[in-house]
Amino acid sequence: MRELNIEPIRAVERAIQILNCFSFEKPVLSIDEIMAKTKLAKATIYRLLWTLERNDLIQYDQSLNTYRLGNKPLEYGGIVLANLDIRREAEPYMQDLHEQTGHSIILAKQQDDSIQYLVRYDSDEGLLPTNFVGRRRILHNGALGIILLSHMDKEFVHDLLKRYPLEQHTPKTVVDETKFLERLKEIKDLGHYVDEDETFMGYTAIAAPIFNEKNEAIAALAISGASFKMEGTRREELMTLVKDVASKISKQMGLR
Repeated sequence: MRELNIEPIRAVERAIQILNCFSFEKPVLSIDEIMAKTKLAKATIYRLLWTLERNDLIQYDQSLNTYRLGNKPLEYGGIVLANLDIRREAEPYMQDLHEQTGHSIILAKQQDDSIQYLVRYDSDEGLLPTNFVGRRRILHNGALGIILLSHMDKEFVHDLLKRYPLEQHTPKTVVDETKFLERLKEIKDLGHYVDEDETFMGYTAIAAPIFNEKNEAIAALAISGASFKMEGTRREELMTLVKDVASKISKQMGLR
């Protein structure tokens, strides 16, 4: 983001502040909940909500007296997705990998301190953790974020862990910071990461980084599914496939 010596428009920032209150976890909010999140006056919030509603950025449910995002953000999201080069270049390879393996294939990229899912081809296994397109998770939560963290500056990683300490998702989750940092070095050397039952029990994800022309890790590709279907020689085969496809996408993104 650019740094300009210009004062932002306060009303616009407040409107964005309201839009940012909505999330996958809390898609529907009352005006009191929005007040609690934004610390803005009720009259101010009401005027802003009405303005956003008039422009289809917010929908109001009169029967429940609640608000949700309107249809316009969906249109904006479609425009953004359609113009993400990494998405456009990766999708044909992802579709082939999905058809070849039958497992779920996921593409994600870093967004500040988070990983955001861009494309997903789902398997029919019925085991579908909530890594749906558009969702964001802290970088150390899951295979896709961890593979990218392994290629980031040490200062960034240490700062991230201070602000967002490691969390115990399953009995297998590594929450010791020293061990976690040591493992990042190993992951970078290997060129891939296997998350077996660490984020979701019974669920394995194998991730590899995607690089640009500057050899920067700009995105991550993962293949995921039931752990019992990704063991032994099958796992070795899938690790090779994910790394190979990630390498092909990297070449499409300019890596030489």
